[in-house]
Amino acid sequence: MWRYFVSATRRLPHHTSPLTEECVSFARRTCYKGESTLGGAAGSLWQQTAVAAAPDTTHNTSYTTYHKSKNNIYNILEKMPKKVDVKLLQGIRLARKQKVRKYPPSTVYLQVLGSGSPGSPRALYVFTEHARYLFNCGEGTQRLAHEHKVKLSMMEHILVTHKSWENVGGLPGVLLTLQDTGVPEIFLHGPPGIDSLYYDTRNFMKLRDLSIEYKHYAENNGLFGEGTHPLIIRCVPLWEKNRETANEGNTVELDAAEGALEEVEDLYAYEKPATRKRPHQSNNHLTDQVVKRQRQEESFKCRKLAVAYICRPPPKAGTLKLENCLKAGVPAGPLLGELKRGQDVTLPNGNVVRAVDVTAPDDPGPVFIVVEAPTEDYLDSLLESSAFTPHQSSATCEEDLAEVVVHFTPPKVLADPRYQEWMARFKLSTSHIVINSDSSCMGSEAVHRIQYKLNHLSETVFPLLKDASIPIRDTNIVEDSEVKVNGSNAEVTSISSKNLFMQKKENSCNSDSNSHFIIGPIHQATTLLTYHIRPKKKLDISNGLVLHPETYLKECYEKENFENTLLSFKAKLQAPLQEDQNCGNISENYPTIVFLGTGSCIPNKTRNISGILINISDTKTLLMDCGEGTYGQLVRLFGFDESEKILQKLSAVYISHLHADHHTGFIRLLLARKKSFHQAGLQKVPKLYLLAPPKIMTYLASYNANFESIVHDFTIIHNQRLCSDDFKLDQAMYNEICSCLDMKRIDMTYVIHCPNSFGVAWSHKDGWKLVYSGDTMPCKGLVNIGKNCDVLIHEATMEDELEEDARLKTHCTTSQAIQICFKDLPTLHHMYEALVAMFAEDYDDMLEKTAKRAARERLRHLGNPKSKQETLVNQARVEEKVK
Repeated sequence: MWRYFVSATRRLPHHTSPLTEECVSFARRTCYKGESTLGGAAGSLWQQTAVAAAPDTTHNTSYTTYHKSKNNIYNILEKMPKKVDVKLLQGIRLARKQKVRKYPPSTVYLQVLGSGSPGSPRALYVFTEHARYLFNCGEGTQRLAHEHKVKLSMMEHILVTHKSWENVGGLPGVLLTLQDTGVPEIFLHGPPGIDSLYYDTRNFMKLRDLSIEYKHYAENNGLFGEGTHPLIIRCVPLWEKNRETANEGNTVELDAAEGALEEVEDLYAYEKPATRKRPHQSNNHLTDQVVKRQRQEESFKCRKLAVAYICRPPPKAGTLKLENCLKAGVPAGPLLGELKRGQDVTLPNGNVVRAVDVTAPDDPGPVFIVVEAPTEDYLDSLLESSAFTPHQSSATCEEDLAEVVVHFTPPKVLADPRYQEWMARFKLSTSHIVINSDSSCMGSEAVHRIQYKLNHLSETVFPLLKDASIPIRDTNIVEDSEVKVNGSNAEVTSISSKNLFMQKKENSCNSDSNSHFIIGPIHQATTLLTYHIRPKKKLDISNGLVLHPETYLKECYEKENFENTLLSFKAKLQAPLQEDQNCGNISENYPTIVFLGTGSCIPNKTRNISGILINISDTKTLLMDCGEGTYGQLVRLFGFDESEKILQKLSAVYISHLHADHHTGFIRLLLARKKSFHQAGLQKVPKLYLLAPPKIMTYLASYNANFESIVHDFTIIHNQRLCSDDFKLDQAMYNEICSCLDMKRIDMTYVIHCPNSFGVAWSHKDGWKLVYSGDTMPCKGLVNIGKNCDVLIHEATMEDELEEDARLKTHCTTSQAIQICFKDLPTLHHMYEALVAMFAEDYDDMLEKTAKRAARERLRHLGNPKSKQETLVNQARVEEKVK
C-alpha cells in the first residue's frame, strides 16, 4: 500500500525538498514525493504511473512472474483458513503456558530495545522462555520490535517506572500488536492511572480482543509473581519530596479528566455496522461515580510517584553432569533421577555417589533492579528506602547481591552526588546499564540500508541520514575480543575497538571532579545490548548495530539488469535536470515539503506513519498530521541540533482526523518542543496552535490530569470552525492564525472517512496554494476548496484491485488519486526501471500479493452463483492491470 500523491499543477518558484526516506522527482511542471521503500508508499506510485513509459520487456517479465505464482496460489488458499481466529490463538497460548510453567525458566536475559536517545524509545525487554516482560514502552517501541524480530506474542507484563510520555508513548501501538498476535490479556504495573491511557484510546483504537488489567503497586505488599511465574518482582515506591504541596489546587484538572470519561463515537463504526463492544473488564469501577472520583484523585497525586522493581527468577536446581555420572559408574535408569533430585545413591558395587559431585550448583536466581529517579526531588526517597539494602554491599547473603541495575534516570540526576552515593552502595561486581538521553543509538539499521541504496541513485534526491549514531564497519575488518564482566572470565564477542558499542566508564559515572564514589562497571545503553542472567551471567554486545554500506550496494548490483538500468536512468535524468539548471528553474524559495511518514495504519521498519512537515519560511514551519514516531523521524532525518531548531520554528500542527496513526505522536512532539526552548535558555515558550477535531481534547485532557501537564502549551482550534461552507471561527482568532502562518486563507472541508475527518487548503500570502486530503474517498468538497492549487497531497491507500475494500474503509485507490491529481508524469518513469531492478524481490512479492487478493475474491464468490460472473469480470480486470 502507499499513501500520498503530490502534484504541482503549474510551474512554481518553490520546490519539494529532497529529504530523507522520500522518493522525489523534479520535473518541469510536476513535483512528486513519497517514501523510499518500493512496495510501500512510493512503490505503487512508480508502478501505476510510470509503467506506461517503461519498455515492454519489463511488463512481460512482471506478467510472467504473476502467472507463475497464480496457479499455485489458488490451490494453497483453498486449504487455508479464511479468517484468523484470535480466540483460537489465545487458547493455544493458554495451553502452552500451563504446560511450560511446571519448571523454573532456564534462560533469562535482559535486552535493551530502545536506548532512550533523543528521538528513540526507552524500553527494556526481559526474556524468559515462559513469558516476556517489558519495562517502559516509549514511542517507537513497536517499530523497533518489528525490525529486530523481538517477539511480543508471549508478553504478559508491562511495567512502568514513572508516568511520563517517554515511558508510555509506545503503549497504544504495542497493545495493538499484542492483540493481533493472540495475547488474551496484559498486566500493567506502575503508578495508579497508567491504565487511563488505554481507556482514553477507546474511540480511535480497536482493542476488542485484549483485556488490560492494572496491578496496583501496593497490592500484596508490592510483591507479585510468586508461584509458577518466571519472575518474582517487588515494587518499591519512590515519592517526590513535598508532593503534598505540588498536588494542591487540582480541581480543574480533575474535573477535566472526569469529563474525558464520557462516551465518544467509534471512529471505526463505518467499517462494521454491527461490532462487538470493547471489553472493559478492568474498568468496571468507572460505573461508580464515587469510586471513579477517588481513583482519579489518586492518579493525579501519583503523578509524583516513581516505582522501582526488584526482580529475580525463582531458584533452579543444578543440572545433572552426565560425564561425571559416567565416571562414577552410575548406570542409566532411576538412579540418575534420584541424583538429579539431590539425593545420594548407592551403586550395586557398594560405592556411594553424592549428588553434589555430579550436579551443577543450584541457581538461587540472580537479582536485577530497574529504577528511575525522574528528578532530584526523588533522591531522598531513593536513599531512605530499605528495600534495596538486602541487595547492596551490606547484604547478609551473597546470593541476594544485585547482579545488574538498569537505570532510566536522566543524566542530570544520574550525575548528582546523592545518586552516585546510592549507586556506590552496590558491590563493585554489580553492573549498571543506563538507558537515558545520553545514549546516541536510535536503534534502526533498516532505514540506513535503504537510504544508502537510494542515495546511489541520486545523492541530491536521496541524501544520507544525519543520524550518525550507528558506526560504519569496513567489510574487511573482522575482529573478536574478550571482555571481562564483573571480574569474571565471561566471554563477550565484540567488534573493533573504534566501533565499541559498550561505553564503559570505570569507577565513575559523571563528570563531577569532586566525586569520590567507587562504582561498578557502567554501560551506556545501545539497542540490542544484552545481559544474560541465566544460565550464565554475562554481558553480550555481539548483536550491536553496524552499518555496511558496501554490502548494501553490492546487494543492488546482484540484481539482474540493475547496472544497465541505473546507467540508463542517470543518462535520461541528466538532460532535463541540466536544462532546468540552465533555465534557472530550480529555486530555493519556500515552501519545502518533507514527508516524515506515509505509512498506513502501523509503522514498519523502513516507513513511519503519517507526518508531513511544511517549511513555510526560514522562521516558520507547519506540521500536517503527527503519527507515532514523528519526532524520531525529525531527529533521524535532520540530526538532533537541526531538529531542535525546527521545533522552535514550529507554529502549528494540523490533525486531519483522530485515527491513531495520525495524531499519537503529538504529545511527544509537544514535550520536545518545550524542552528545546528551555535548552536554548528561553523559559517562555510560545503556544503552539493545534488545528484538530474537538474530540482530541478528551484524550489530551485525560493525559494532562493523569500523567503530566501539557494543556497550557497549545491552543486548540476546532477544524469544523474553519470549514469554508460553514465558517464559525471568531474573525480575530482567524486573522491571528493566518498571520502566524503567513497565510492569506485557510479553508477546510469535511471529507469522506471516519466522523470528523477534514481536508485543508493553505493559501499563502505569496500566492502559492497547498491542499492536503488526509484520509478520504474521492470527495467533491476537497475538489472545491482545492481549485487552482499549486500542490495537492492526496492519499492513495489501496491498490486498484482493492477498490471494494477502499470503498468499505473509505480510502482512495491509486487510479482514483491519479484522476484527481495528475495529467502527465514527464520525469517519474525514468527512475522506474532502476527501482524495479533494485527492489526486484519486493516487486515480485507485491505482484504475488496482488494475485493472492484476486484469488481470495474468487474463492469468496465461488459458492454464490450470482457472483460468479462478477468474479470473472473482476479477475479479468486484475490481470489487465498487471499487464
